Amino acid sequence: MPVYKFDEVLNDLMDYFLLGDVDYLFQYKEENNLPDDLLTEFTTKETGDEAVENGVIVPMIGVENHPYTIYFNLLDENSILLKPENDLQHQREGYCLRVVNERIYLYTIPYLKDFTTTKIEALKKFKHATIELQNGWYTVSILAGLTKQIEEVKTVKGEIKTIETMEPTFEFLLKPSKDKPVFTADFNYQFKVD
Repeated sequence: MPVYKFDEVLNDLMDYFLLGDVDYLFQYKEENNLPDDLLTEFTTKETGDEAVENGVIVPMIGVENHPYTIYFNLLDENSILLKPENDLQHQREGYCLRVVNERIYLYTIPYLKDFTTTKIEALKKFKHATIELQNGWYTVSILAGLTKQIEEVKTVKGEIKTIETMEPTFEFLLKPSKDKPVFTADFNYQFKVD
């Protein structure tokens, strides 16, 4: 299984990222008679905690406003952020995720404000950090920090220059699980990358 990379992923000026199968979240909303305004619902009632503990969404809070490099890592080893040239700042385990519609997205909290089919279609159209995954349960580990990125740019004179930078990064280690993994994560943990 591979590693997927996405560049310049934005958090829409909010200090949150959410990871999950958005069609499953919509199904969960309908099955539990939740309102379209999942943002208010999840932040003022226990239903948000329940959705996280049941693997419907994986929240990350304290996310600074930067363009991020995002990795979805489906390998059993070889974490990108654990390589010596990178700066690992956060490593959190104990998250669980259920995939029901063979696709997950990294998206932002404003989408929860009016979580309707129209909003989901917009999310699918405009959010590019998405991968296909087989349906089932997954354990999720979240790593965050800075990764060395190498870019080639063309100068005014037409020369190709190589630039090395350290970019804010999130890496999601996703491992299939036969059964629902036990949720042990602290979803109030702050993922600030310096």
